[in-house]
Amino acid sequence: MHGIDDSASELKEDGRLLRGEATREKVLNAAERLFGEHGFDGVSIRQIAKEAGVTLGVVGFHGGAKFDLFQTVLRRRVNKLTAERDRRLADLQSGDAPPTLKALMDAYISPYVEVASADDPQWRAYARLIATCVSDDRWYPSVGELYDPMARKYLAAIAALHPDIDRDKLATAFVLSVAAMLSIVASRIRIAALSERNGRDGRAPAAALAYRDVLVDFCAGGIDAAILSERD
Repeated sequence: MHGIDDSASELKEDGRLLRGEATREKVLNAAERLFGEHGFDGVSIRQIAKEAGVTLGVVGFHGGAKFDLFQTVLRRRVNKLTAERDRRLADLQSGDAPPTLKALMDAYISPYVEVASADDPQWRAYARLIATCVSDDRWYPSVGELYDPMARKYLAAIAALHPDIDRDKLATAFVLSVAAMLSIVASRIRIAALSERNGRDGRAPAAALAYRDVLVDFCAGGIDAAILSERD
């Protein structure tokens, strides 16, 4: 009888843990969508609670204060992006010949564009959130801690192709390329409008993916131009 009681107690505990994890996920998803759409300043804890369908106390329990919740949302998806960029860089560097600049930029840019174009609305919200955070000095320490280590690996790979070029110039060109990458999330509607191409819906999430090749060419070309100007 004692064993049966113990098993029943363990099942109840497992159920509570699962429900707690599901509720936490619901809170984080709601926060991610709202922060992605409106930014940190445009969202209240009350709005997050309403979006998640929970009480204010539940949001506080699972996310803490608004600042802490925002930090948690920033951190929770970074590992997938970082791992994919790391994998692609390792594949390029394992070849017989050094990777080209265009291949390096494609390996860095594509994982972000792919999640920004995904069917998953949460990933799209996260992509928008990161795009807004990098232009806000308040969040650079947080975003930099998450993304700069991988950016440095790519910058080192680019510098290895051009050891005679000033590191500051390469870093500037790389950061400007990252800014172009991030802007594709917000710019796709305007691109569709200015191109005057009937039938292309710039609002569709997949539109960002349609512009990837142009984006990679633009970024690699910009870095190449910076390198050439250094040598002139």
